[in-house]
Amino acid sequence: MSLWFAILLGLVQGLTEFLPVSSSGHLVLAQMLFGGDVEADYLLFNVLLHFGTLLSVVVAFWKDIKELVVEFFGWVKDGFRINGHPYRRFIIMVLITLVPMFAVLPIKSKLEEAFSSTLLVGLLLLVTAAILFLSEKAPKKHKTEQNATWLDALIVGVGQCFAVLPGLSRSGTTICTGLFRGFSREFAVRFAFIMSLPVILGANLLEVIDVLRAPAEALGDVSLLCYIAGILAALLSGLAAIRLVRLVSKRGNFRPFVVYCTLIGTITIVVSLFRMI
Repeated sequence: MSLWFAILLGLVQGLTEFLPVSSSGHLVLAQMLFGGDVEADYLLFNVLLHFGTLLSVVVAFWKDIKELVVEFFGWVKDGFRINGHPYRRFIIMVLITLVPMFAVLPIKSKLEEAFSSTLLVGLLLLVTAAILFLSEKAPKKHKTEQNATWLDALIVGVGQCFAVLPGLSRSGTTICTGLFRGFSREFAVRFAFIMSLPVILGANLLEVIDVLRAPAEALGDVSLLCYIAGILAALLSGLAAIRLVRLVSKRGNFRPFVVYCTLIGTITIVVSLFRMI
């Protein structure tokens, strides 16, 4: 692997993981353009790129994460009583979002296989664009961790389940689902990214198991410099993506991402249909 390719993969991973444009969908498209399978050919490198994006969430939301950790131990100490602490409610909401994922995890790989055709990726990118566009019509309410309900958290978690499909953005789906449930724009973004931490961490652990089982040749020919460059690229681009999403959401619309997903989705559909002829 060359240094420039390692940096490119890191940038793509960091940007598409958090921008509402679907990282899995872009992976399918990248494999169509360049051939091969980055996840299979460079297992360890892929794991470390995901670790870089995990770090970017921790850095971007460090204040919230630190408070959540402190309140978690306080919550346990108080016999799992909330006692009016907003961050303890936040913890419960994050845990509730994980419940629907347990139903999807056993069939996740089959779903990704079934929906990994470029034509379907293009169609789902258009669905992502539609979701982002319709989010502007969401009721402008101000729910936060202080007054959001357990049902709100469960529905956002269900939205996250649908986002396992390549082409359907996880961040876009969860943010917009939160907005439709009346979350404030700031909280919808904050909740969507923080609730992604257990999912990203769990995915990393599963990938580590794959690495441990993989033969040496499946790890690819990657130098130490490429590992470092890829992780830094994923970390920095992830931070930039999070900052951009927060800024765009604060302004009240996702129009730039609507245009991007519509454009890429349409091109993908046209190219896919052309290749079928």
